[in-house]
Amino acid sequence: MAGRIPDQFIDELLARTDITDVVASRITLKKTGQNYSALCPFHNEKSPSFSLNPNKQFYYCFGCGAGGNAISFLMEHDHLDFVESIEVLAKEAGLEVPREQGAPDRYEQNAGLLKVLTESATFFQNQLITHPDKARAKSYLSENRGLSGQIAKVFGLGFAPSGWDNLIKGLDQKAETQEHLFQAGMLIEKKDQAGHFYDRFRDRIMFPIRDSRGRVIAFGGRAFGDEKPKYLNSPETPVFHKSQELYGLYEAKQNTLNLDHIIVVEGYMDVIVLAQHGVTNSVATLGTSVNSQHIQKLFKLVNKITLCFDGDKAGRSAAIRGLEASLSVMQDSKQVRFLFLPEGEDPDSLIRKEGKDAFLDRLEDSSSMAHVLFDHARKEVTLADEEGEAQFAQNAMKYIQSMPDCTLKSILIKQLTEQSGINAESLAITSTKPKYITAQSDPNTAHSEHYHNDTPPEYDEPVGYYDDIAYEPYLPPAREDSGYFKKSTKQNTFNNKKGFNGKPFGKKSSVDSDHFTFPKMSSLTPLSQIDNATLCLLLHPHVAKEIDVSDPLLRQPDPKIQLFSKVWRYFSKYPDKNTGNLLGNWHGNENYNAILFLLNHPDAHTKSKISNVKQEVIDFVDRMEERLGRNASSQRLKNQGNETIKDNDSRTELRQWMEQMRKKKRP
Repeated sequence: MAGRIPDQFIDELLARTDITDVVASRITLKKTGQNYSALCPFHNEKSPSFSLNPNKQFYYCFGCGAGGNAISFLMEHDHLDFVESIEVLAKEAGLEVPREQGAPDRYEQNAGLLKVLTESATFFQNQLITHPDKARAKSYLSENRGLSGQIAKVFGLGFAPSGWDNLIKGLDQKAETQEHLFQAGMLIEKKDQAGHFYDRFRDRIMFPIRDSRGRVIAFGGRAFGDEKPKYLNSPETPVFHKSQELYGLYEAKQNTLNLDHIIVVEGYMDVIVLAQHGVTNSVATLGTSVNSQHIQKLFKLVNKITLCFDGDKAGRSAAIRGLEASLSVMQDSKQVRFLFLPEGEDPDSLIRKEGKDAFLDRLEDSSSMAHVLFDHARKEVTLADEEGEAQFAQNAMKYIQSMPDCTLKSILIKQLTEQSGINAESLAITSTKPKYITAQSDPNTAHSEHYHNDTPPEYDEPVGYYDDIAYEPYLPPAREDSGYFKKSTKQNTFNNKKGFNGKPFGKKSSVDSDHFTFPKMSSLTPLSQIDNATLCLLLHPHVAKEIDVSDPLLRQPDPKIQLFSKVWRYFSKYPDKNTGNLLGNWHGNENYNAILFLLNHPDAHTKSKISNVKQEVIDFVDRMEERLGRNASSQRLKNQGNETIKDNDSRTELRQWMEQMRKKKRP
């Protein structure tokens, strides 16, 4: 069904969902006071740092910074997107997910194609069981390739018998069905007979290609012997773009408990054989080289990618294309490594020969991005002595400059200065950016832009805006030493996934593109007055409707005042909502991490127990509004000048302002 999921339904779903039940069905929780604790499922740890608050309906890990509500937990733990998580929770709650009217996506527009592709997959799987020539196909899979029936079932393997019209006869004979099969790439139209078709896949082992939601969108067919082509893939269709998809990604998400590392290999059989030997986290490209879209897609799921290649010349060339594709989309906290196999071996043959443990040892010893980059830059050198060193530096720098600004880029430049003896300033002057930084090997591949913004906006303070030492003024992120807007070079663990409205949603929220992180709780200074007021509203949202806040205060540009204003507006407008609802609505925007920071600050425990919370917030609002009035008067009188203050109202205002200043200075 087309359209956006209504916000009201998401609120209702969160209200009906107990996050404790959702989390407890997936990890072991231990009651600790009013909260629950556990070993964090999102990073390796020996002592529990994962905390779940059933009253606030959200979780937070003090170790890795992961946090959110029931929806975000499902997204990260079960490797689902936003819509999938909504559907899972709705099913458990016995609700049907409604949709607002809107333009259908490409899958909904092509529901007929997806239907016949699913039917085709079922047809091929049945042929592997029932066709008279099934023994030949089974023998190839079990004896030639060593596959078990279980692994064949996991990947949905099938058999396309020899013949020209098996699929045509096996499915619905309607003209509409044949047209859909043709559009889905399953049939080929006869050149001399328009409207007449024959099967594209004949006498082959069939590999269904699934998208991230498990829908069959294409096929790969492998010949039994040395027939050409050995592998035949579906053509580009409205639902299949080979440069954007990865074989086995859906299966890796389904069968890997903690998916934090993905291995990119070159063939279907490599993926399947690795999975049979217990290495379930591999994927394969679909007849194209690794490109930046593949890397970006995987970075949304994991922090570490290993590109696995043969050790021959072709493998080295493929590795350089993978290097170029990776450099242009690198991010802090992300890692790309390179595994070169012995010549003549592929992952399929090597894991059979050496076993799982030996293969994992090879992964541990894989080459870093820096090693591959500098090694390749050395091999490109054609000059000798000092000229060769200069050429090496230029070769390496052209790759490094294709990277967005991140910590790794700075490290590589430092390493290059040490290896070449040329300082960073000279390297920047003598090098130029390459034209091929997106490394798209497929001419039909659409280039994807990489947006990297690691400089948060600066805010101009009005002169005399903060004149009360009791109020802690906002400082630009680069200077602020504590608080939730602290700038860091370490990226948070949130993953950027798309929500129903197209905004990032998940472990990596939109603020993480600016690399915000949570400082260690032990190093935090006490919260400022405005932080405390915001925290009071988060912990006691029912008081918001009983507090009035003036428009001038709500309009102040300071980020912390803006956060207070937004929280107050939300709970004033929705008095029956709790903090879990707010997190669900704000997941992915610039305020999400700030909310989590405040809720998990040590002072939150004290604020949750105070009895005069309403008066505390009112006192803060009164102080801020009084301060705004003083500063507005001060600035206006300064702009007018003493000579122009001749009317009675201005003189009275000046006397009042001066009296206020004297009171402030009194001990």
